[in-house]
Amino acid sequence: MNNGAHRGWPPAIAIDTFIRLILLGGLLTWCVLILAPFTTILVWSVILSVALYPLFSAMTRWMGGRKGLAATALVLVGLTCIAVPGYFTGQSLVSSLQALRAHLTADELHVPQLPPEWYTGTGLKKIIADRWPASDGAVAAMVRDHADQVKDIALRLVKGLASFTVDLLKLIIAFVAAGVMLAFAREGGQAAERFLDRVMGRNGKAMVDLAAGTVRQVAKGILGVAVLQSAMFAAGVFIAGVPAAGFLTIAALLLCIVQIGVGPIGIGVIIYAWASMTTLPAVLLTIWMLVVMISDNILKPLLLGRGAAVPTLVIFLGAIGGFILSGFIGLFTGAVVLSIGYRLMMSWMAGVEKGLGQDAPADPGA
Repeated sequence: MNNGAHRGWPPAIAIDTFIRLILLGGLLTWCVLILAPFTTILVWSVILSVALYPLFSAMTRWMGGRKGLAATALVLVGLTCIAVPGYFTGQSLVSSLQALRAHLTADELHVPQLPPEWYTGTGLKKIIADRWPASDGAVAAMVRDHADQVKDIALRLVKGLASFTVDLLKLIIAFVAAGVMLAFAREGGQAAERFLDRVMGRNGKAMVDLAAGTVRQVAKGILGVAVLQSAMFAAGVFIAGVPAAGFLTIAALLLCIVQIGVGPIGIGVIIYAWASMTTLPAVLLTIWMLVVMISDNILKPLLLGRGAAVPTLVIFLGAIGGFILSGFIGLFTGAVVLSIGYRLMMSWMAGVEKGLGQDAPADPGA
């Protein structure tokens, strides 16, 4: 009997299923490898289309239901908003990087010195000059002794900043792709709901709504506030003619995204203004920097938590943790994944509590 039982093992249906799974896995792997070079652009396209869908819907109504025209107009406006500031920021950044690269590739690394008039001036300018590291002081000696390490770190920073142009080009392409996705947003949303229904049961629509709402909350409350603050900061430093304005703008954007704010850079700009500008421009720039520094205290509570399906703290932790883990895209993926996990955990706990309530024995004294 045992020999007869083993003679038909493994069953033919198991072998067929195994072969089909191998072929299906190979096909999926091949598809992923083909799309891998476009992952960043595709993810940004989805994020932009989800974040801009409410505006797209309003524009479609204004244009009599013509989705193609609304998507085209939205893309053109968006590209203008990206390209114009990006051009001026990139131009300033390139000049700053060229000067920094020339300094780092010199035969001897030295501490940059202030202009001679700073040492003979008065007020804040003289105070800064008196405390500036001398070309033959302890700081300069430390820089010379560790020149290779300093150059290596600085050149990595230069390479990272130099990728700004490539990232800007990817964002432009993603914006165009997002316009195409917006024109077919309804069909795409239905496809996402069907896919999640297959994966998670009859919760596809709820998960799609949760993901879309989280992306919009992050786009408004974290990235939107960061872009608005950095744009206000950029307007001040570019109009005032502050050196390395492009580099300062990129640094301000990064600090705003990680929720540090423009304070550290804004204070430096104010010090520079009072050290090198006349009274009226320094006063105006100081007032503007103070407005920029406190603006997030007004904007963030209005935008981040409004209409959120999960607590603001969950969205905030997911966005910041995702940014640290995966960069800019992590702002959205981290917030979405943590929000979905939070909702699933809450649903599971609610189900457990309901089950415990039903299974609990009746109170004898009732």
